[in-house]
Amino acid sequence: MHNVLVLGGGKVGKSVAELLLACGKGAYRVTLADRDAKNLHEAEANIARLRSRLPAGRAVEFVAKQVDATDRAAVRELLKGQHYLICMLPFDLVKGIAEDANAAGVNYFDVTEDVETTDAVKAIADEGRAKVALVPQCGLAPGYIAIAGYEIGRQFTEIHDLTLRVGALPQFPTNALHYNVTWSTAGVVNEYCEPCNVMLDGRIVKVPALEGLEHFSFEGVEYEAFYTSGGIGSLTDTLLGEKKTNPESRIAYKTIRYPGHRDLMKFLLQDLRLGVEHAAPTAGGRVFDRRLAIDLLDHAVARTLQDVVIVFINGIGMRHDGETIRREQINFKRAIHATEIFGRVWPAIELTTAAGVCAMVDLHRLGKLPQKGFVKQEDCSLATFNETIFGLAYERPEGIETAVRG
Repeated sequence: MHNVLVLGGGKVGKSVAELLLACGKGAYRVTLADRDAKNLHEAEANIARLRSRLPAGRAVEFVAKQVDATDRAAVRELLKGQHYLICMLPFDLVKGIAEDANAAGVNYFDVTEDVETTDAVKAIADEGRAKVALVPQCGLAPGYIAIAGYEIGRQFTEIHDLTLRVGALPQFPTNALHYNVTWSTAGVVNEYCEPCNVMLDGRIVKVPALEGLEHFSFEGVEYEAFYTSGGIGSLTDTLLGEKKTNPESRIAYKTIRYPGHRDLMKFLLQDLRLGVEHAAPTAGGRVFDRRLAIDLLDHAVARTLQDVVIVFINGIGMRHDGETIRREQINFKRAIHATEIFGRVWPAIELTTAAGVCAMVDLHRLGKLPQKGFVKQEDCSLATFNETIFGLAYERPEGIETAVRG
């Protein structure tokens, strides 16, 4: 049995622990650590419900520990005896955790979209210090979207345009933002503010978040999409290294929202300057910065369990067709709705993100991923991902409980 530490028991952290225990079929012993006792109590209730729905005799070994992740000595103590660390902390607390895991000989996984944090993880391998597998940016976006994007990209001999789009959206929006909180508010604001890595005219460049606005229709519903930070992961570098691009290639990641959302967020974060990370206090002592934007959205925007995750990829390029090469377009789409599994409703964003990181841990355990060093999402093929039970989250989520019980 493999010992797994899930560090961070927020909305998705709890789901990671539960899904790994459910779908791992007795392969994992999970410790969930969080500073908030309420999160831990909710997780314990979820695990108790899960036990009642699994076949008799199925091992479900779970421990909840109240620990503040800012206490690095306490984190290092938790790492003792663990085989895997799944870091589910807010992006601003993730930096340095991989160093602790690597020093302790514990395989490291996270779901962060923060580019700076991922660069720090990659540096461990680049400097020849990796003792374990270092697998950042698992989850949905980054994560699954890079796996699916690579599946599209590899089918071309030359990529002209590859646009990856993901949105976690309320099914029934009623406010002016057309948005409900379904994910970490800090993570959303961060990806709306940080520069975005895109390929334009064959060169990787940084562009401002919230730009590149486009409108499109998906299954009869109108959406908009725009650049946000971190979602593309290492995919562009991989395709560039494989010489799939040319001086006209364009590769980008965009976030999907309902029309009008981008303009309001741009007003809030740019025009009102709430996207500034470390603003100086005003004459009256007030601080108007990114932290205030996060608190404001957390305070005012309601959460919902009734969400939908949209994945929409378009690839255009040169492709072999028998003995000829011609310019073609390949599309990839998924729409995953909130689903009742194991006696509770799983919001689509929780299920897909948890499934993404759990699948990568499981594939590493089975020897289907590189066992040491920096591991990219595109090191896992879409077919391999879908061979796991966790792949059902994207293909047929309502079938997960039946597969687990079978």
